[in-house]
Amino acid sequence: MLWGIRPVEQHSAYGLVVERIKRRIQLSLLLPAERLPAERKLSIDMNISRVTLREALRVLETEGYVVVRRGTQGGTFVTDEAQLNQIARRIIGRDPTVILRALEYRDINEVGAVRLACVRRTPTDLKRMRIGLDAMVEAQSAAVLRQAENTFHIALAEASQNGFIAKGLEDALAALFVPYDEAIDRNALQTRFDARLALINAITDRNVEDAARICESILGAERQLVRQYAKAA
Repeated sequence: MLWGIRPVEQHSAYGLVVERIKRRIQLSLLLPAERLPAERKLSIDMNISRVTLREALRVLETEGYVVVRRGTQGGTFVTDEAQLNQIARRIIGRDPTVILRALEYRDINEVGAVRLACVRRTPTDLKRMRIGLDAMVEAQSAAVLRQAENTFHIALAEASQNGFIAKGLEDALAALFVPYDEAIDRNALQTRFDARLALINAITDRNVEDAARICESILGAERQLVRQYAKAA
């Protein structure tokens, strides 16, 4: 007899679409109030029927992640920042330990990803990290800043050339879905930018120990911010 077999989870097609779109919103890869592609294009891109897509959008609208507008200027839009903040607070309030566990995962695995990236990174990986870094400088809102930082860290994880690590770290970043700050602290932003610039320079130079040390420092700063949300919950 086999022991410890987990129950089989039933996933409907539209449920998988819901999770995929929700994940992009939680990662800020889809920004507040951003318009989603037209149904026809989105269904083709995701290789699903329009019926499945519409059912997924209906669920996302019910959960508050998107709004559907009718008319010539209509379409499906990510909900506004205030609504997303409410959703984030509700998720954290249900179980504050989730974001703390996501932090633990990053602590354990992201430094390892950095070490691998120093050895395995490609010019394309470095370019993608710099895209995220450059976007940090241009950010005029907390949502765009988070999009830039997540773009940087996802590219960093993928530079490890280990799909398990990359997926796990993206999962952890999505779990760290916390409310957007009302305003960007430019002094704090400069510190965050400088740390990531130093990290990408160390990875470029394949300086493993410096890169690992800088990554640990970045994660320490992230830990302080996220724990404030967990404590407030």
